[in-house]
Amino acid sequence: MASQQPGFHIPVPESIFVFAKELPYQTEKQQHPKLTRQTKWRKWLAVAAASVVIGISTGAYISPTFAAYMKSFFIRPELDKGLQTAAKEGFSQQTKAAVTDHGITFRIKEVMADTNRLIFTYSLKDKNGKLIDPTILFEKNQLGPERTMYFVKGLDAFYITNEKGEIVSTNTTYKTKTGRMVSQSIDRVFPHGHYADIMFELNDKAREAKQLFIHIDIHQIGTVEGEWKLKIPVNMNKSMMATKTIPIDKTYVTKDGLQVTIKNLVHSPTLTSIELETSWTEKGKERLKSHPEYWLGDQMFYQPLFDIVDSNGNIVATTLPRWNIETSKSTVFVYKEELPSRHPDVVRWRYSFLPFSPKGTYTFVFRGIERTEFPNQSMTFSVDELKKQPVSLRYKGNTLTLHQLRLDKKKQAGILEVEENTYLLMDFKVSDEKQRVYTINKKDFSETPIIRYDENTMMYNIKRNTMLEGMNKTPKQLTVTLTTVIVSYLNENWHVSLPASNE
Repeated sequence: MASQQPGFHIPVPESIFVFAKELPYQTEKQQHPKLTRQTKWRKWLAVAAASVVIGISTGAYISPTFAAYMKSFFIRPELDKGLQTAAKEGFSQQTKAAVTDHGITFRIKEVMADTNRLIFTYSLKDKNGKLIDPTILFEKNQLGPERTMYFVKGLDAFYITNEKGEIVSTNTTYKTKTGRMVSQSIDRVFPHGHYADIMFELNDKAREAKQLFIHIDIHQIGTVEGEWKLKIPVNMNKSMMATKTIPIDKTYVTKDGLQVTIKNLVHSPTLTSIELETSWTEKGKERLKSHPEYWLGDQMFYQPLFDIVDSNGNIVATTLPRWNIETSKSTVFVYKEELPSRHPDVVRWRYSFLPFSPKGTYTFVFRGIERTEFPNQSMTFSVDELKKQPVSLRYKGNTLTLHQLRLDKKKQAGILEVEENTYLLMDFKVSDEKQRVYTINKKDFSETPIIRYDENTMMYNIKRNTMLEGMNKTPKQLTVTLTTVIVSYLNENWHVSLPASNE
């Protein structure tokens, strides 16, 4: 998805949006503004609108960027091209949906939705009309210089429903740096100046909805407690008319017995999606039984890996490699969603990426699978040995190397210098000669890991200092056990031509 970078802000008068089609809305707490306030507001609006018209008619210069910004908040360079293109083509809807309590107004300015995702822009104002930092609604976790995660506070809720009242925004549970567990429908938050966008991913129940509803339920803004509730309808007719589903129905069976079926290709205004189904053949199921490392209890975790290439052989969407996929604003962009299935042995997948060219020709190339494995593989060594030379533990192309161990008396912890050469993820545990298992502190981000990516091997090289809590003296020996490793099996090469959206 698009990176959460600080956006530019152009102070656009609210009156500029007066000519756009507006969405109706329902406040769940009725407002009763005085007639005099309405009259003053209308007069101000008329004057402001007139001043815009006069400014344009007298030949005042308006830059293309400013003109685009007047048309839509979603035409901004930090958003992905799927959102920008859909906004330019008129799929967004302006609205004055707002609710005020204790002098603070939450206002939704613009909404855009298709069958894949919904995004809206909002602002906060105090009783004096001063704009408030819109991200005050969220707990912020800084994951990097250009990557901030936003989590809802308290009982606040933001979600999307269809006409039946079913929640169609996908829900994810996170653990914040403070250790708080948060479950929320919000996928991303994009602050830009005095405004912010909230984006939601939508599940398959949104497919047939002619109308979606945005639900806002806020209980506190800053230090002010109150009740800000909104239910805003979003008309989906235009988006549905522009969405095209093309059946593919091609099947392939891998060497290990995984059956892969491409079901549909779906072109929508902001994204193109491909829908897959996977299941294990009887031969594949028998083979899985002989690999205990594939299983966590009775659960197994894998996903298909593929590229989509254009007629010139350029990769336009991929599950490989992972470097900068989430922050890329180019066409190399993909996210997945596992969908419910009526058959317990069948897994349904929907992968979405930035829209293809309507006239382009594309090929789906299946490469193999990515599997989460639980090797429980150990290595024991003396700490004196580690002082002389690094020790390494290898598993299916992944390598964990330990360089040095030192004590941090101030933090009452051991600091283990770790280097990982890994496809994506390696988790391990550390114990000493007394079988004491040390807690690895994953909350302390005071030392940023050094991360490099090799495009040829599609492997990450990660160097970090791992904190082992409670180590107040140097042990004689350590045992490192690999608990979780993600392994890629890239031994397939199945090609399927994908029809263009204009066929």
